[in-house]
Amino acid sequence: MNRNWKRREEGTYWIHSEVVHVLQEHCVNQLPQEGCGILAGSGREITSFFPVKNQEERTNAYSFEARSYLTALKEIRNQAIQWIGIIHSHPNTEPYPSFEDIARWPDPMLTCWILSLKEQPNLAAFSIREGTCLPIPYRVKVI
Repeated sequence: MNRNWKRREEGTYWIHSEVVHVLQEHCVNQLPQEGCGILAGSGREITSFFPVKNQEERTNAYSFEARSYLTALKEIRNQAIQWIGIIHSHPNTEPYPSFEDIARWPDPMLTCWILSLKEQPNLAAFSIREGTCLPIPYRVKVI
């Protein structure tokens, strides 16, 4: 087993409560499309959310629009923080990666976060590598 993959499976991630609030608001505002963006911070602590425009017109898919994606990456670099994960919403389904989410996952070192808006907002996190999806424990840090 790849050592980096094992490290991603171990330990708990922390996401700041304000980040959860902002990403939920963003994803609700994108309905009926999926909302998406980048999560960043340091180590296993997520301190920032960078919304990225979804260029998909379908309501069950997302892909980053190039300009807003590059703007987010530039801001992460300017703030000297790390890209930790990608967040996207599932407007009508549970917070579990779809077949397409798994097949198109760009980087096994990034965590996958999904916000279900099916009923009450429900956030879940995963590691995805070579077609395998594993849940990641996380806690919300009240700031």
